[in-house]
Amino acid sequence: MESQGRKKWRLLWGAFMVVFYLCMGVLFIFSNLFDIQKKYMIVIGILFVFYGIFRGYRVWKHGI
Repeated sequence: MESQGRKKWRLLWGAFMVVFYLCMGVLFIFSNLFDIQKKYMIVIGILFVFYGIFRGYRVWKHGI
């Protein structure tokens, strides 16, 4: 069984990663920082957003 400190750390890290993936998705969709065609940036951004939502669901549901 995990200690309380380790469980809190994993929860904090999971929440941080959710925010990171969502921000990366928004960055890819709405900025021109990367030298990639806009249609590819939108696809990559949507993938980041969906993965961030998936990770957020896992953190919320399972606490992982």
